[in-house]
Amino acid sequence: MRDADDALRPLLLPALAIAGGLAAAVWLLDLIPPKELTFAAGREGGAYAAMAERYRVILARDGIGMTVLDTAGSVENVALLESGDADAAFLQGGILPAEVADISALGATFLEPFWFFHSGQIDDPANPAGWDGLRIAIGEPGGGTRYAVDEVIDALDLRDVIFEAVPLGGAGAAEALLEGEVDAALFVAPIDAPYLQPLFESGAPVIGTIRDGEALARRIPYIELTHIPRAGLDYGARVPPVRIDLIAMVGRLVARDDLHPALVDRLVNAAREVHSTRGLLQNENQFPSANGATMPMNPQALSLLESGPNPLSLILPYWITAQISKFALLLVPALFLLLPLIRLGPWVYQWRMGARVWRHYGDLMNIDREVLADPDPARLASLGQELDGIERDLIGLKLPARFRDRAYTMRLHIGMVRDRIAKLLELNR
Repeated sequence: MRDADDALRPLLLPALAIAGGLAAAVWLLDLIPPKELTFAAGREGGAYAAMAERYRVILARDGIGMTVLDTAGSVENVALLESGDADAAFLQGGILPAEVADISALGATFLEPFWFFHSGQIDDPANPAGWDGLRIAIGEPGGGTRYAVDEVIDALDLRDVIFEAVPLGGAGAAEALLEGEVDAALFVAPIDAPYLQPLFESGAPVIGTIRDGEALARRIPYIELTHIPRAGLDYGARVPPVRIDLIAMVGRLVARDDLHPALVDRLVNAAREVHSTRGLLQNENQFPSANGATMPMNPQALSLLESGPNPLSLILPYWITAQISKFALLLVPALFLLLPLIRLGPWVYQWRMGARVWRHYGDLMNIDREVLADPDPARLASLGQELDGIERDLIGLKLPARFRDRAYTMRLHIGMVRDRIAKLLELNR
């Protein structure tokens, strides 16, 4: 039994280190998640607000309350995330938090085309250089549309084009176009945005596009190309009558890095339910995805997107499985650090056991030198007593069976020095 205990001792230190790490991780991860989440969306009646409402309903199934903030759009959303007034938000492609902000993406979630609706009386609507003198709704300050318009104008060097920029966005811009208060309206929004539907259905405004979208996509890295096929909006009425090429931004679900792992799990789960279906502009299961996020991904969200839902979620509460997934992400790098320690454990243990014997060899060698240097009988007798003290220490050592031979070997060496002392004392008589 003692030998079995001795065999387990080399593993004791690494095991305690791992157990301590596990305990600390559980404590640090705060197992029980909060029950409230603040989400920055967009204006009421807009696409972001509608999607956020679907998220709110899904999270409510797990008893998580979600407060949806009414905002001007992505620019305001990122400010709310940076200040900590929002836990999660939708962000339009190209809009990024400050590099020092602890914010990461939970996934790319939908395409937002750059829509150009006009009254049909513009000679060359596809060419922004021909927009001189037009009244154009370009989105309200703080919104993603205004940001995208400014980016496109800068990318195409169109600052010399003079048009009347009307600070309207969303439903206000759509209504102004239908009422003839503006000549055109720009939107960056999903195709199912509620305020776009009256424009699609009325047939009065013309859906336009900016020409040479591929060239623009080369200049602005977060732009992708998409299109509405002929008859895509209304098959029976063949609307639109021709294919419409569009440029689009990739919308993202983002969150603060300190968001509880269980809430990250639930948001990714909600994103799957809301955004994974086939649509006019996207394939089934194209979203959510890490592709197109154009910003650092939350490690747990990335793992969930790559591996799918944890099978344990079928039998365990979501907040437990979320912690398991989070802990797995911590365990892999921890193992890389602990494995060398585990491999060193037996060697360190052997060294420690040997050192309990070897530490006496310095004294033994000093005694041996003095015996040869000073054969005075009184001194030899004193050195013999010192040898007795070292031997008593060795006998008192509690060493595992497989290390006891080292103590006996040293006692043999002590005996050799003791014999030399005895011979010198015999010669001095």
